[in-house]
Amino acid sequence: MIGQILRDWRGLRGMSQMELALTADVSSRHVSFMESGRARPSADMVLRLAEALAMPLRERNAMLIAAGFAPQYGESDWHSEQMVEIRRAAGLILAAHAPHPALVLDAAFTVLDANEAGAALLGGLGGGKINLVDLVFVPGPLRESIVNWPEVANYLMHRMREGVRMRGPQSEIAQVLRRARQQPGVEQLAQVHGGAGTVLLPVVVTINGVTTRWFTTVTTFGAPQDALAEEIMIEQFHPA
Repeated sequence: MIGQILRDWRGLRGMSQMELALTADVSSRHVSFMESGRARPSADMVLRLAEALAMPLRERNAMLIAAGFAPQYGESDWHSEQMVEIRRAAGLILAAHAPHPALVLDAAFTVLDANEAGAALLGGLGGGKINLVDLVFVPGPLRESIVNWPEVANYLMHRMREGVRMRGPQSEIAQVLRRARQQPGVEQLAQVHGGAGTVLLPVVVTINGVTTRWFTTVTTFGAPQDALAEEIMIEQFHPA
């Protein structure tokens, strides 16, 4: 099983066995033996290969487990005790950005938290699990409020494809991308070429007859040792 995982990730990164061997500082013969099942890697070797393949922490854990070892990184829940400092720091950023919208997202664009303006932009958070991509792509109030929806949706598709390239075809973001592709109007997005002559693509929204224009910045946490901490994005909307 570990051999198939190695082959899949090497293919995803477009690396030959020789290139992976050089990056991980091992022999190409050893890489070949591990992929064929003739050699069983140590935990240290799994981590070295994962680093060479630029695998995210959650996927490194999965490869360690497949090789018969314990995971090395936490995979905390947003509401867990381990995430107290992360939640506090994110809350400070959300509060400081008021009165403009700000959202806390995971790697699959699930909304973990938002300030008051961010919740209002989404139409309220409620008590259930909310996904930003679903709100933007599934016909409904948020999609209908985005004046330049084709350009915004095309950019979000790009971000999701990058997420799948980074995290693999079995990741949650891959499932979100598949859902988005099933929505009306998505097939035509390949023909959209927005943003020409601009530095940043604005998000233009009309709510209750009032039109606003925004650009966004994304903040992440440095030196994460937990999978969720690595994945968190704080998206802040700035008036354009």
